[in-house]
Amino acid sequence: MRAATNRFKFLVLAAVLALAASTTVLADETPAITTANAMVRATKKVPPEFPVAAKQLHISGSQEIQVTVSKTGDVTDAKVLKGNMMFSTSSTTAAKQWKFTPLMKDGAASEFMTVLIFNYGQ
Repeated sequence: MRAATNRFKFLVLAAVLALAASTTVLADETPAITTANAMVRATKKVPPEFPVAAKQLHISGSQEIQVTVSKTGDVTDAKVLKGNMMFSTSSTTAAKQWKFTPLMKDGAASEFMTVLIFNYGQ
């Protein structure tokens, strides 16, 4: 009975690891480039608006936004990775308006992911 339980645990663990490996492969289909490389490729940079509430409360800080850029250079997705949530709407709204030079991979345009950093200071 004990051997059957251990075998079941092993099979469950193997299934979880296989699922995690397949998820990683899917995530790796979109190449990531560094923030510095992305800044060089940026053709349109829209600064975020400082939220009124944050300004009134004298809150400052930065926020990291992960963006997915299409083959045509348009931002198709933006999500908050790190930072004060008070800046989230402003940061994602601005990030979605950015434009980039397409990334070329094997002679064809390719989508990519990167991180944009927005700084909010008084």
